[in-house]
Amino acid sequence: MKTGEQIFWQNAADTLKQINMPDHDLLHGAAVEVVRWCLNVRGRPTHHRLTFLEQESPALLAYLESLAASENDQGWRTLKERIERNAEALRRTEMHPCARPWLAAIRHTLPELAVLGQNILDRIAEDVARDDKLVPVVSETRGGTTGDGDKGSTGKAGSAGTTAKPRPIPRLSLPVVAVEPTAAERKVLDLVGDKDKVEETESDAAPDSPDGTNDTTRPNGPSGVGGPK
Repeated sequence: MKTGEQIFWQNAADTLKQINMPDHDLLHGAAVEVVRWCLNVRGRPTHHRLTFLEQESPALLAYLESLAASENDQGWRTLKERIERNAEALRRTEMHPCARPWLAAIRHTLPELAVLGQNILDRIAEDVARDDKLVPVVSETRGGTTGDGDKGSTGKAGSAGTTAKPRPIPRLSLPVVAVEPTAAERKVLDLVGDKDKVEETESDAAPDSPDGTNDTTRPNGPSGVGGPK
């Protein structure tokens, strides 16, 4: 009897055969199989699928888990729409004839999903870095041990890094492509596009004055508009 892991990799190999790429990297067949399964069940990857993405493509895992965390099927619809666009392009150009064109379309969509997933990871990293800056530092006179940094609060924080296990280097190689998230994707994946960032920056740059108007000529202190640089 085959184990679950053996079945997973057999499905990956079968996927490559069905899209006329039997000699291609088996990792790509596994990634296609994971995306296909998650879309079918409308859920996050589990068991060997989860283990595979944790080791080989954290970005793709972040994307799929974000879809699974959404409260409705809107996220899965955005995934299906991306695949359908690639499927239509493949049909129109006859670029990838095969027995399972839908799986081939998923294969061509993987780079886009990985980019969206990396955007999610980058946002999470930025949030963590911002939160770390807000954590108060305990001075040695109030809680640390004077004269021995290794035993103070900063020493404890440093020791945590030495015990963390290094992650294996992901082996799933996907080309980096330019991806513009749709409005629905930005909402579901909690992403902020460049246009939104510009609007937020412009809004922050012109704070309301005490009389309720946006007076950009009035000094607002050392760091405000009109103050000394």
